[in-house]
Amino acid sequence: MTEKKEQTVEEAIEEVADASDTGLGGVKEALSKAQASMEKARDAMQSAYGKAKERSQLAAEKSRVYLEEAKRYLGEAREKAATTASKTREQAEALYAKSREQYDLLSDRSHELYGKVKDRVADADLKGKSDQVIEYIKTNPGKSVLIALAAGFLIGYVTRPKD
Repeated sequence: MTEKKEQTVEEAIEEVADASDTGLGGVKEALSKAQASMEKARDAMQSAYGKAKERSQLAAEKSRVYLEEAKRYLGEAREKAATTASKTREQAEALYAKSREQYDLLSDRSHELYGKVKDRVADADLKGKSDQVIEYIKTNPGKSVLIALAAGFLIGYVTRPKD
């Protein structure tokens, strides 16, 4: 075993002072490096803030431009919709006028035909006609039955529902 040499109080104080000087130097160096790193971090944050501010301003400006463009396009759409509505209204009015004219013509024609049919029915001697029909049926019963069947079939065929 090696023996340890006992230190004097002065040597111990000197050793502690040297160690504390070395330690304090290391602390001083570490604090200096920390301060430099903090300054770099502050610069980086300020730079990032500046870039973020610039980017947000750029984004706001782009948004403003796009919103103005959208506003312009919406105005154009409104104008085109108004033009289309105006044209549609004009066409509807023209079609209404034409339809009204056709309705009036058909109404007048129907009144004329109704008057003619009414006059013919009034002029016809239905009593005499019915007597003639009854006489024909009495003289030709077979033909009358066949004519009635054909007329019934024809009326049924014409009036049946169409699927």
